[in-house]
Amino acid sequence: MLKKYREKRAKRKQEQIYKMHAMLTALHLQSMTLHSQSSGIGNAKPESIVVSLTSFPARINDVHLTIESLFQQSLKADQIILWLSVENFPNQLNDLPEALLMQRARGLSIEFVEGDLGPYKKIIYSLKAHPDALILTFDDDILYPVDSIDLLYRAYLNEPNVIHCHRGHKVQYDTSGNILPYHQWQMGLKSSSANFDIFPTGNGGVLYFPGALHSDVTDEKVFQSLALNADDVWLKAMSLRNKVPCKVVSHTKHWRARLLMIEGSQDVALIKQNKSKCDGNDYKIHAVFNHFDLWSQLKANYDC
Repeated sequence: MLKKYREKRAKRKQEQIYKMHAMLTALHLQSMTLHSQSSGIGNAKPESIVVSLTSFPARINDVHLTIESLFQQSLKADQIILWLSVENFPNQLNDLPEALLMQRARGLSIEFVEGDLGPYKKIIYSLKAHPDALILTFDDDILYPVDSIDLLYRAYLNEPNVIHCHRGHKVQYDTSGNILPYHQWQMGLKSSSANFDIFPTGNGGVLYFPGALHSDVTDEKVFQSLALNADDVWLKAMSLRNKVPCKVVSHTKHWRARLLMIEGSQDVALIKQNKSKCDGNDYKIHAVFNHFDLWSQLKANYDC
């Protein structure tokens, strides 16, 4: 009992440290947003590096902090595109905060699209618009470390036929070889080898090379039917259909120490829905994997 109490207290203390670090980082990024005039994009790499993300009304007033963290990367993207739904922002630019609009002068592209594909907006439109680019997806509630793009890009150069991510889980199996429920997987790996059973999570940042995902990836009717709001599940299935393994970039720090969450951003979060027994990740994983008969492919080992 005493051991559990101490562990719980230590965890609370660590969370407080993370929150304080996030607050200080956010203040710095806020200042950079208001005062920096340097470009947030541009590099000399031969590949086209496109950073793609989306947001919605509940987070739109803070998304400039995430974008500023992407502007401040040691390796900058060629483009940073924020995809927004006209359904969420009917007055388009007039509905957006000034801090976000200011970032257009430093390289941010804001694109409005009809309808609302939810979190899928961060990748589907970029896949269509930039089929030959390296597409790096990021979430709108994280303050990213300065080496986020660089680490993904160098991992790609080392293993160009692998999907690389900063945060991922490892699928676990019972003694009969059946896949265990999502919450029993090995979560938040510090590193991994390339394998089919690595499950990238979009909040850490993921690099997709051209052709990494099956051509059906943009089939809105199917993914909205089978995996509504569960883009991680759908994208994993589409990589399996192309027999592409995934790998977690090696880190010395725990992912929570690297990926600082914007304060208040989790008040409206898909993670709550994804834990639901009725329509959460387990339900959607089974729906998608049964539809495409991917179970055997998921369990196949990949030796790099």
